[in-house]
Amino acid sequence: MKVRRQLFGPNLIYCLWLMIVVALMVVLSCGADRVEEPDADNLLKKLPKVQTEPVSVSHAQNFSVTYHDGYKVADLHFESEGRNMQFHQKLVLVQRGSQAPAKVGELKDAWFIDIPVATMAANHDGEVIRVKSLGLIDHIAGMGGGDIYDQELRSRWEQKEIASIGYSFHSVPEPELLMSSGAELLILHTYDNKGLTGMNKLRELGINAIPNFAWAEQSFLGKAEWIKFSSLFFNKEAEANSLFDSISERCEALIEKVAEVDKKNTFLLYHPSGQADWMAHRNDFYASYLKAVSNNVLQDNGPTHSVGINNEQLLSLASEADFWIVNSTSDEQWPPANYLHNFKSYRNGNVYHYQKRTNYEHNAYDWYETPEVRPDLVLEDLVSIFYPELLPDHNPVFFQKVKLTKP
Repeated sequence: MKVRRQLFGPNLIYCLWLMIVVALMVVLSCGADRVEEPDADNLLKKLPKVQTEPVSVSHAQNFSVTYHDGYKVADLHFESEGRNMQFHQKLVLVQRGSQAPAKVGELKDAWFIDIPVATMAANHDGEVIRVKSLGLIDHIAGMGGGDIYDQELRSRWEQKEIASIGYSFHSVPEPELLMSSGAELLILHTYDNKGLTGMNKLRELGINAIPNFAWAEQSFLGKAEWIKFSSLFFNKEAEANSLFDSISERCEALIEKVAEVDKKNTFLLYHPSGQADWMAHRNDFYASYLKAVSNNVLQDNGPTHSVGINNEQLLSLASEADFWIVNSTSDEQWPPANYLHNFKSYRNGNVYHYQKRTNYEHNAYDWYETPEVRPDLVLEDLVSIFYPELLPDHNPVFFQKVKLTKP
């Protein structure tokens, strides 16, 4: 006689019970870390229903804006052969309650968003800082995580008022994290083609994902002007204009001061762990700081991103430079003394790093936060270092001398 298998025997019942217990533990654990979803209705009441004034773009190269009756169009564009990356799309930002334009003609492939948005998230600290600088910290629902220098943002993250969505520079955050944050808008640090592919997948899930190309700007004012882009989603153009104008005026005043003296020779690079002996900032937005107030001896007509350079090339180009800017706080991992002493800047002790404002406990570097919006503070630091007679009472915010150990 065949014996019928007992489908719900003791072992299987025990396993099912154990699975239920584990599932409950996971749910409870997730609930403990879950942030409270923002009150979108109250947040919207704090925002202007329409923009009070338009923005015009004068320095940024990767976006532009036009205004229409009931909506505005942001044109986003970036192309890089080296990154196998090409993006060009119009964002149609429709004022709530207004009639959206038809998806025809140049708007056929546009991405439509109702504005103002109540909440946003970003996987890059620079964008979070931009939004905060507009007085919109209450509207930040998610950010990469707790590795942030800004104390107010860090505190809100610790108190679970801001959700972690992950620092996903080469991919995108998990959709579940984004949806649980309650963010209406996601601004992505889209660094390569993988990021664009991931962004499109998020859009297929109904997430308002927007790429950000501030990192690709070739000038520090071009990068800072992305605060105007951030303002578009909240109708905060007036605040963005006021802040950017004041920053631009300060930068221009500092540049005019330097124009009256002989410019110093400088260079900015860092010592990598691989790829090349050094990575040089020749023509990117970091190098634009040096171009504004000094002679960047590494500048050329090459790529607008950091590039590798070997010891021999560096020595031939920078041996007589007056100042050396680097990301290392110490020279312990650098080449030997007999090489370094060929550099005038090293012999004179004029080697500076930009990690003064760093919280190592939280892996947080203000250099990647505040300068996103306030390049004038960086420029002021550099002028005070290169030309102390021009700003004798200034104490640098970001820069300190590197600890030189190879006399």
